[in-house]
Amino acid sequence: MDMPTVSHPLDVVTACLKRDLPILSLAYENLQRCVVMKQLHVITARRDFAYFENALGREVVLLDENEFIPGVTLAALKVIPLARFSQGPGWYFQQLLKFQFAFQKPEDDHYLIWDADTVPLRPIQFFDEQGRMLLTKAQEFHQPYFLTYEKILGRPAQREFSFIAQHMVIQKSVLRELVGEVEKHCPGEESWAWKIMRNLGGEGSNRFSEFETYGHFLKEKYPHRAVFRELPWLRRGASECGRNPSPAALAKLSQQYYFASFEDSENLYRRTGRKVRDWLRKLERKIR
Repeated sequence: MDMPTVSHPLDVVTACLKRDLPILSLAYENLQRCVVMKQLHVITARRDFAYFENALGREVVLLDENEFIPGVTLAALKVIPLARFSQGPGWYFQQLLKFQFAFQKPEDDHYLIWDADTVPLRPIQFFDEQGRMLLTKAQEFHQPYFLTYEKILGRPAQREFSFIAQHMVIQKSVLRELVGEVEKHCPGEESWAWKIMRNLGGEGSNRFSEFETYGHFLKEKYPHRAVFRELPWLRRGASECGRNPSPAALAKLSQQYYFASFEDSENLYRRTGRKVRDWLRKLERKIR
């Protein structure tokens, strides 16, 4: 298989709800300008295909979320008996869906995960002159992600920084190796996706990160295949520009940032609230 070059075009993969289609439409417009890409692949509910096709055009590949991972559907995830899990299944589901693309189109060993609520603002490269993947570093730290990592792989992640940067270039063969190790390490006959969901570590609603899991696995096993870089980007674009930023607002952001995330503030506040409640519960137990 040919070594990737700086101009190697990538399939871009995202999972998206209908309510996030307006910001994805804007992201897609900028992806075509800022990223060397083949096609955008959107994983969503089949009932919403017409909305996505109308907004994005027929050149975008639409994939049915409930047929994409064998034996895994959103409805099935909703019945997992975990505390405070009622609002979490969709959040886990979209991460597993993006991993599953590693089993598609084997003729190209790379693809780009791009979060549906994130808009590129400047041209971004994903390979250097030696064909190494360029992975963006971040500063986030959430302990349950790493407790899950250790449970599903049998060893701790050697954490130096975060990989939660709203996008990630993936080498499919490495990701298939990762999920193969999960299937081997975790007992039972279920698939890698179910084994991840049965072995979530820590407490609270958010216990698994596809970015942290793949990034730290790659850094451990194949560090020579990647360069870990820093790019300035904005996490809370919606607080500065709203959920539907104007071209002028994006142009202003592009003077400082390579990309910006426009997360649903209501969902962001919910997640932050859950983290605060989890922290207070832990503090209360310590006091007792």
